[in-house]
Amino acid sequence: MKQIASHYLILSPDNLYKKQVIEIDQQRLVRFFTLEEEIESVIWLSGVLFLSKKEINLSEIRKELKNSIGEKLLDFISEYSTNTKLGDPVFVYLIGSVDLFNLAIVNETYIEKI
Repeated sequence: MKQIASHYLILSPDNLYKKQVIEIDQQRLVRFFTLEEEIESVIWLSGVLFLSKKEINLSEIRKELKNSIGEKLLDFISEYSTNTKLGDPVFVYLIGSVDLFNLAIVNETYIEKI
């Protein structure tokens, strides 16, 4: 079982959570909960965690990110959203170097599969 936390968690454009821990076991979302204090077993990743039931073509999305500077992250990610629920098989992505105050894409924004 893997526990990962970040500034934000996106399950879908309508489901954005702040300071969440996700638990993944055998590539399934077991649970998520608010990170209220440091937990030794939790891996902290700076940025936004995005969960998808389908694997994303990273080359394609990286090109699109570069053409979307200034766009709201939730608008951008809606194209890739799959309404993830507990028990679903998921792919976990980190979207880093985001304007966390406005949740907007900046020149340095990147995405990687976790």
